[in-house]
Amino acid sequence: MTLPRLVVVDDHDMLREALVELLHQAGFEVVGQAADGADAVALFRQLEPDVVLMDLRMPVLSGLDAARLIKHDSPATQVVLLTAFESPALQQQAEDAGCFAYLVKGGPPGTLRLLLRQAVAARRALLANGSPATEGC
Repeated sequence: MTLPRLVVVDDHDMLREALVELLHQAGFEVVGQAADGADAVALFRQLEPDVVLMDLRMPVLSGLDAARLIKHDSPATQVVLLTAFESPALQQQAEDAGCFAYLVKGGPPGTLRLLLRQAVAARRALLANGSPATEGC
């Protein structure tokens, strides 16, 4: 089986690089990186990853708006929003956008790895069933 393919999107370079290193060590293949939502959508369209791990608040295009575009293009692709903002309203907006999860930064790395593996499994199940259905948060 191939390694799960991810695109990592965060406007903070140091955090994005740390996430990429953590994900490589956890057995994921990071196929692309972006610093804003518009670049995330372009990379998604070019690379077709299993999962897009994306910050909520970014320049040019927010993570929520980028997630909507990604899910519109590919309902099986899973989007995990990573944010510093613990907000039920934002979490609901992420769910409405079709995101797989809304995860607050600062939690244990094991939670992120488990969540990403679940997102990959959900994508693969959707593709195996031929279903265009989306997973919610």
